[in-house]
Amino acid sequence: MKINWRVIFGLAVSLISVGLILRTVNLVEMAEELARANYWWLIPATLLNLFGTWSKSVRWRALLDNRISITRSFWISNAGNLLNNILPLRIGELSRAYLVSRKSTVTTMQGLSTVIIERLLDILTIFGMLLLVLRFVPSESTLVQAGTIFAAVAFIGVVGLFVAAAIREQSIAIARFFLKPLPEKLREALIHRGDDFLRGVSAAGGWRLVTGIFWSLLTWVGWGGSSAVLLLGFVPNATWYQGIFVTCAQALGLSIPSAPSGAGLYEAAAVAGLAVFGISSEVAFAFALVAHLLSFAITGVFGTIGLDREGESFKHLASAAQNVMASVRSK
Repeated sequence: MKINWRVIFGLAVSLISVGLILRTVNLVEMAEELARANYWWLIPATLLNLFGTWSKSVRWRALLDNRISITRSFWISNAGNLLNNILPLRIGELSRAYLVSRKSTVTTMQGLSTVIIERLLDILTIFGMLLLVLRFVPSESTLVQAGTIFAAVAFIGVVGLFVAAAIREQSIAIARFFLKPLPEKLREALIHRGDDFLRGVSAAGGWRLVTGIFWSLLTWVGWGGSSAVLLLGFVPNATWYQGIFVTCAQALGLSIPSAPSGAGLYEAAAVAGLAVFGISSEVAFAFALVAHLLSFAITGVFGTIGLDREGESFKHLASAAQNVMASVRSK
């Protein structure tokens, strides 16, 4: 039986994250924080979370050149999120590419190319938000400066990728020049993969890209706002930038392979992110658990409805997504 080392690695990361949390968190005190929290803040937090999810589906529709309805984009996105929360390897992204290729003029590969663009737009927005809030971080000036430089470099790097995609032929010619010292077989393989990647990125250009950036901002404002509001239920004097910062910390943490839904890693990122502001591990862990459960519940409800709207079962969609993965790997 073939072992998928990415799955094993992800599980190991989540287990290590849980272990680190248990070493720093007093579970009795954490339970007390859960008991004294103000759960009325769940109402606006849920609405803002849904706003972010809806904005993300509008963004995806824009990147698909409006070839599906906003309603269908929303339900497909949630069905994909449901798979991501239960299965490893973010297979839900592949399921979206499969679902969108049905009952539309969008091909599976076109759907996959928009997933690549979405990830780049997310990275662009997250690091943009970090640049905004890092100046509020009460930490050593060298740490803040290093974080600011890293965020700025990452931000510029993603912008550079979009520019390179816009002038793809010139970019490939430059890459070919600098890769001359490499063996021909390796050089051509790298150029081929780079060209395929840039083709995928260049699939959304002009106003589609501008629209995608606009809806990315709204998406992360919604999700960051949801975290900031929910944090008020645990830290009454919490600020907006603390909510944005912990959202960025969790998003960057979840970029590391982990168990489905980022179990363990999601909570560890929140504890680490809020520790910067002097918020105790117990409070941060309690907040992260509730935030994670809220996200999981929203995805569960709307993802299940999405499956029903698409006439799909969880098992069949998971199988179809795996077929898409096998198809991509064979090319």
